[in-house]
Amino acid sequence: MPIHSPEFPRPAPAFACALALLIATTGCQRGSDTPPQTEVPTAPRVQIDATLGLADNSGSLRFDGTVDSEATRTAIERALLAVYGNGRAQGAIDVDPSARPPIWAKGLEDFLRILSTVPGAGLRLSGNQATLSGPLDNDQRRALRAAAERAFPGVRLSGLFEPPGDDSGTEPKLSPEALAKTLNATDVAFKPGSGEVSDDSLALVAQAADAIRAAPEGTRLVIVGPVTPTSDAANDVFLSKQRAEALKVQLILQGVSPAVIDTRGWGQNPDGSPVENAVPPPGGASMRFELLR
Repeated sequence: MPIHSPEFPRPAPAFACALALLIATTGCQRGSDTPPQTEVPTAPRVQIDATLGLADNSGSLRFDGTVDSEATRTAIERALLAVYGNGRAQGAIDVDPSARPPIWAKGLEDFLRILSTVPGAGLRLSGNQATLSGPLDNDQRRALRAAAERAFPGVRLSGLFEPPGDDSGTEPKLSPEALAKTLNATDVAFKPGSGEVSDDSLALVAQAADAIRAAPEGTRLVIVGPVTPTSDAANDVFLSKQRAEALKVQLILQGVSPAVIDTRGWGQNPDGSPVENAVPPPGGASMRFELLR
């Protein structure tokens, strides 16, 4: 006898719809137990200043920098090519979208036409500041300042862009003692935590160089670097010596003979050995010039 499987009644249509609705509702409720995903805000991009460094070396130019876009880089490279031609300007400019658009790019070519006539000049553009350096006489400094004022409106001019003093007469010769006193009244500043002379002090260095060049023949000086005491005494002395050397370099760039200047760090003997038990005053010690006998 054949075996028949028992037949189960099919659910009524109304019951099937209710069951489907219940399953769907339960699924939605379960899904609602999951906390919503929140978006993590993206940190704003930190902006940096666009920069361009230019240094003349016997008629050829070295350059470097960082700008905001490919378009800005192309514009600067075209300006360099227009003034210096092929082969006279060498360097590289990076593109960083974090850089602010440089306000000095538009007038760069006009300024380069004057800069290219001044051997040894150096220019650093950073943000809204332009710093001039190099072994420049007062006439060259005035010409470059006038050119910068025309080419870079709104840019702060520092370094040797500062107006030079009156050089209409012969520089008076100072006695060695008077020279040291004059130099020690010159408040040369350095970049924080660095051995570099502050951009705003380059004009003061040029004035000091004028005085040294006018000193009697045979005058020799030693620069004792400034010191700011910290918990790292060895680094304090190192930085003091480094700053003395940096000032000497700037004086040489302004025409002072290297043989006239020696350097020493605070807490060092003339031979460079440390002074025993030397402790800088709590407020530090300023840079000073001493006569070498």
